[in-house]
Amino acid sequence: MKADKNVFPYRIYDSNGKGTVYTGLTARDYIATQAMTGLCSNSRLYMYGPEEIAGMAYRMADAMIKQSEVRDE
Repeated sequence: MKADKNVFPYRIYDSNGKGTVYTGLTARDYIATQAMTGLCSNSRLYMYGPEEIAGMAYRMADAMIKQSEVRDE
């Protein structure tokens, strides 16, 4: 899995039927949001601030992407 791969791309059409594709979240952002959901549900992490928890989430996402790239080789 590539960190910059976009997940959930979507297209919006104008009145003339022309579509514009919006890229959505990157895989890294999506994985980090999922990790952050889990981290925020852990009441033992109450002593950390939002920036620290976000950093943990992105470190988890980076680790997952790295493992995925190793497996794909």
